[in-house]
Amino acid sequence: MLYFCLGLASAHASIRSEYEVKAAFLYNFTRFVTWSPAENNTTPLEVCVFGDDPFGDLLEPLRGRKSQGRELTLRYPDDVAGLTGCDVLFIGQSQSRSLASVLDIARREGMLTVSDLPDFAFKGGMVGYVKQGNVIRFEINLKAATDAGLTINSRLLELAVRVLR
Repeated sequence: MLYFCLGLASAHASIRSEYEVKAAFLYNFTRFVTWSPAENNTTPLEVCVFGDDPFGDLLEPLRGRKSQGRELTLRYPDDVAGLTGCDVLFIGQSQSRSLASVLDIARREGMLTVSDLPDFAFKGGMVGYVKQGNVIRFEINLKAATDAGLTINSRLLELAVRVLR
């Protein structure tokens, strides 16, 4: 299923909007990451968008969907104090200047960090979107994920264009 979803997203990147593809990836990332300590399955999995929201209403279909038995919720924190409780954190372009401090908070809180900021994975983020021609792909910083207590499924690692260890 992952191969189909991610393959479909990659194959249609030129037809679908860039952020439709990125939203599909974001959902799939939640399916192949394990948070530690394992959360109770009745606790929602909170997806947060911090800073600029390039998705518009494209993430709305995620609201209420299940991932690993947990219902997805969406939240848009206004400041770093509002990041507490996020499980997945998409970091928008407007946060590039405060990236180091946001990543530090996310690591301490055990959040999966995702962004399309340039060189995001190299700067300590966990999953960085990269564009290769018209195709959206992603890089994974496995060390950053491990440091935050997250485990990334090997099937997702195989699909990354680069894995930083």
